[in-house]
Amino acid sequence: MIRMKKPNANPPEQGVSGHINRVIADVQRKSADYLNQKTAGWSVFKLKIVLILFCLLTGNLILFITGKAILAANGPPKIFKEKLHQTPLIGPVLKEPPKVDTGSKNQH
Repeated sequence: MIRMKKPNANPPEQGVSGHINRVIADVQRKSADYLNQKTAGWSVFKLKIVLILFCLLTGNLILFITGKAILAANGPPKIFKEKLHQTPLIGPVLKEPPKVDTGSKNQH
């Protein structure tokens, strides 16, 4: 019978990835401590209002970004397609470009 070695539950953090993990964890801990100090005196009601406002703001932002991505993937709405594909009228519309005589054919 072949016995498989159990994977280590907590692999040792080595190299660059371990350093990045430690830096991120330190920044996260410092941010959490800072926010805890600033909100220590707030009432439960105020904390709930701030949480609701944060959720509404981020939710609307996510909906906006998702909507823009869906519209960009499908192109502009049909009402704008007609206007986008019209040629702008800057000057007189010529059916064919004017002929320019370079003088190479008819030299005297």
